[in-house]
Amino acid sequence: MEASVLIMIGAAIMLVGAICFVYRLYEIVQIDARARGFRHPKTWGLFSISSNNGSGLLLYLIKRRKYPIIELSKEDMERIEKGKKAISAAIIFVATGAILIIVSIILK
Repeated sequence: MEASVLIMIGAAIMLVGAICFVYRLYEIVQIDARARGFRHPKTWGLFSISSNNGSGLLLYLIKRRKYPIIELSKEDMERIEKGKKAISAAIIFVATGAILIIVSIILK
């Protein structure tokens, strides 16, 4: 197969993994912020995924230390666990896409 086709396939796999990762991270932060009684949990979810270097997520993790979990339902806990598994799968997708791109560039 031509190298440029493999590069595009690898990029598509990476893109799917990255989108899944970002969405699940947003969902987990939103559930956690709601459980801790933060005002505007959706905004905190968006803020945590908005920066390229992870500073939004780091700031959220530092800020949440002051707020104990007030109410976390069993459904929310299951959604968080499901999100963690999906994030793991997304990381595997991103790594697989990156490996495919690197291999196709080397074999070019």
